[in-house]
Amino acid sequence: MYPFVAGVNSRAAAEETVGFYDPAGRPVLFLANDGARITVSRGPAAGDFPMPDLPPVPAGPVSLGRILAGAPGYPVTGGDLGGTPEGEWVLEDGRQRLFSDPLRRILSHAEYDFRGKRVTVSYPGRESPGPPSLVTVGVSGAKILLRRDAP
Repeated sequence: MYPFVAGVNSRAAAEETVGFYDPAGRPVLFLANDGARITVSRGPAAGDFPMPDLPPVPAGPVSLGRILAGAPGYPVTGGDLGGTPEGEWVLEDGRQRLFSDPLRRILSHAEYDFRGKRVTVSYPGRESPGPPSLVTVGVSGAKILLRRDAP
C-alpha cells in the first residue's frame, strides 16, 4: 500500500485533474479527465509506480474528486438494487457498483470498470456522510492509501 496526498483541480465535475503526491510533497502522478477519458501522466517522483506509457482509459464523465470525497463517481440516475449477505445495499448501473454500510447510511465502497480493469475504492472506518478520512484505491493488485488531514 502506498501512502499519498491528493489534490483536485476541477473546471467541472467531469473535467478535472487529480494530482497524487508522496508524503514529502513530490508529484508522483496526475490523472486528467476530459469528460470522456482519463489520461495518466507520471510525475518526477514516480519511481516504479505507475508504469510508464499507460494508455488513456475511456471512462466517460466520472468525477475523481467526488470519488475522493466519498460520493459516487458517476451521477446516480437509476440502476439495479440488491443486497449482500452482510446487509449492505448494492446499487449497480452498468458503470459503477455502490455499496452502503450495513446500516445503509453511507457509501462504504464502490467498484468501477474502466476498459476491463476493475477499480475498487473503499473508505475504511467511515462513520459519517462527510468526506472520509481514509480512501483506499485498488487497481490491478496495487493499492493506494489516501489520508485526509483534519482541517
